[in-house]
Amino acid sequence: MSMFCNQCEMSMPNGCGSNGQTIGTCGKDETLSNLQDTMIYGLKGLSAYREHLNELAPEQVKDIDDVIAETLYFTLTNVNFNFDDHIKQLMKVGSAGVKVMDRLSNAHTNKFGIPTPVVIPQNRVEGKAILVSGHNLEMLKALLEATKDKGINVYTHSEMLPAHGYPELRKYPHLKGNVGKAWFDQVDLMKKFKGTFVVNTNCIVPPAKNADYVDRVFTYKIVGIEGATPIIDDNFDELIERTLQCEDTNMHADTTLTTGHHYKTILTLAPKILEAIKEGKIRKFFVIAGCDAPGKAGNYYREMAVNLPKDCVIITSSCGKFRFNDIDFGEIEGTGIPRYLDLGQCNDSNGAVEIAKALSEALNIPINDLPVAIVLSWMEQKAVIILLALFSLGIKNIYLGPKPPQFLNDDIVNFLIDTFNLHYTGNAKEDLKVLLEK
Repeated sequence: MSMFCNQCEMSMPNGCGSNGQTIGTCGKDETLSNLQDTMIYGLKGLSAYREHLNELAPEQVKDIDDVIAETLYFTLTNVNFNFDDHIKQLMKVGSAGVKVMDRLSNAHTNKFGIPTPVVIPQNRVEGKAILVSGHNLEMLKALLEATKDKGINVYTHSEMLPAHGYPELRKYPHLKGNVGKAWFDQVDLMKKFKGTFVVNTNCIVPPAKNADYVDRVFTYKIVGIEGATPIIDDNFDELIERTLQCEDTNMHADTTLTTGHHYKTILTLAPKILEAIKEGKIRKFFVIAGCDAPGKAGNYYREMAVNLPKDCVIITSSCGKFRFNDIDFGEIEGTGIPRYLDLGQCNDSNGAVEIAKALSEALNIPINDLPVAIVLSWMEQKAVIILLALFSLGIKNIYLGPKPPQFLNDDIVNFLIDTFNLHYTGNAKEDLKVLLEK
């Protein structure tokens, strides 16, 4: 089906496009329909970051809300049939994404301090334990305060991993380490983890009907599943009581993970980095980032990371890094510069742009001519707003995978190729060879 729309009374039976139509009753063709779908998906991602920012700095969301409202209005029946206007509106959504991520990053560092690199235990758990998954650092801070001196250890999962880098969070001694990988391992993880499990933003996996751990699952704000216990108004009493009733968890893996390379910390290394580039010790930076999904297709990103030459640096963010963050990539020889830099959560993706802007200014080279390759994985709508944000900044030559978005038709893909030189990922080693030659 090349298009589908059933939003108005004029829609054909079962929706315009359901019988192979490429033009709706209103005159909207499949390309405009797909572009409006992309707007909606971008707004969904934008709304997630807007909600996080609203918790920390509500005075900074008015212009973001205006873009959300205007763009929703744009997608109403019989509003706009102009292709160029659709592209302009998408770039406006992308620009709002840039703003909200920049503001959220500053709000986080203002409240929790600037992250610095830290090595933490992975899959090492003891005693009464709470496992926190999601993105909400404000909620984690409140939980850590509430569980002080309660005989409970707190662990992070998936996108909460970067919390360990923030000084105001890692000062709590009962924030112990990380458990598990990307969001979709929750079901298997809860069979091993005997404590309680809190999901404070998107990326919860609905448990099977016969799951025996639902009574240990707690949800926060808009997150919810049948049978879980919601946390209301940051009252953690029921969570604490249930955690103390659980049996102890004992996991003894002798592994570690590294996080805490916020772009503001990386920029303090700017003189070293510039010197290493000029001396030829750093050949290229590879932004291998994005959100992960189940399946072997994501192994592409591990294969690329593993095969990078020793004079290349990996910059990453989001949960896609769990495909390869168990590897010790070492340092650029003779520089002390780590070859693996974890910017943080998906909402910290702006960090790669900030680093690129600083390099561009220092080297007097346009951003798109820098020795930087961008290879992204996408899974859901927050990845869409990140991609639109990059496009709005004029960033080109992005590789996107592991699967093409189904809401883009050939006309849109060709436009993105012509305008931004967008590529879809193919074979990791072959793509790497091409990227190293550019």
